[in-house]
Amino acid sequence: MPEMNEKLALARKIAERKIAFVRHAITYLVVLVGLAIINNLTYSGYQWWLWVAFGWGIGVVSHFLSAFLYQSGNLVDRLAKRELEKMNESDKTGRH
Repeated sequence: MPEMNEKLALARKIAERKIAFVRHAITYLVVLVGLAIINNLTYSGYQWWLWVAFGWGIGVVSHFLSAFLYQSGNLVDRLAKRELEKMNESDKTGRH
């Protein structure tokens, strides 16, 4: 039963990350539309809002990668588990 609780906790954590990304993406789009409107109503000669879109877009892309591609948890946690498995394996074989 503890294993089921761990899986449920991990699934919940992954779901929360995905929801946080969706909120971030929606906020990004709404703000950029607003900035584009302000830019084009006040002065349409220079599209300064594109700089904001680019800079913030980098953050949105990295948020996407962390939410959807790295779902099994924190990279440090995964590497620690891998090292622990190696240690347990070497204890069984008697090699260090």
